[in-house]
Amino acid sequence: MNSDNPASASTAKGAAVTELAAPRATRLATPRWLDTRLVLGVLLVLFAVVAGARVFAAADHYSRVYVARHDLVPGERLTAGDVGVGRVRLNGEGSLYIAAGRPPVGYVVTRYVGAHEFVPVGALAATPSGDAATRLVSVPVTPGHLPPSLARGTLVDIYMTPKTGAGVMAAAPTLVLSNVPVDMREGGSRTFGGEATLVVVVSVPADRVADVVHAVESGTIDLVAVPAAAAASLRGSS
Repeated sequence: MNSDNPASASTAKGAAVTELAAPRATRLATPRWLDTRLVLGVLLVLFAVVAGARVFAAADHYSRVYVARHDLVPGERLTAGDVGVGRVRLNGEGSLYIAAGRPPVGYVVTRYVGAHEFVPVGALAATPSGDAATRLVSVPVTPGHLPPSLARGTLVDIYMTPKTGAGVMAAAPTLVLSNVPVDMREGGSRTFGGEATLVVVVSVPADRVADVVHAVESGTIDLVAVPAAAAASLRGSS
């Protein structure tokens, strides 16, 4: 029998040892968590690119328009120092404001524009024409008949109280003109009678100058400031 043959037994034993020492090779599989991290990394890069593109595109939507450096009063002619340049996102309203470029030097202000406001196209004209023309009128006012905070650009109503003789009851004041912008306020002076007066220069429509001058000669002038909220509403609707 083969079991009694030492050589055969040795050969069989060697074959068995050889088979045990050479296991079958297996292919290494890539861990699935590596695939997930790769996908997340790609998505993050894409998100950053898209976000950067949107920010860049939004920045391009800003327009450069002229801004009033100070209050602009109807009737005055603009100089280079009256306007600056600002950046704003207009959202389709670019035609309403004057785009930065050649400064509108020499143009006439036709309606009030507050300091630091964007200059509307409708607030300037190459030359005053018709009823839009204004004149600067000096109005003498005694202390106590005008607001202490009165300054350039303030909108005021002009009232006149007729002169009366001694012992006669004062007449009721009448409204001469409303929503008149102040161009300048000068310091006080004294008349020959010792009465202190202030001079306030107001911008008046050309066809109403005679009314204001007549009021100055006919009685006492009071300047009543238009409240800020009402003034802002008037400026926005003009």
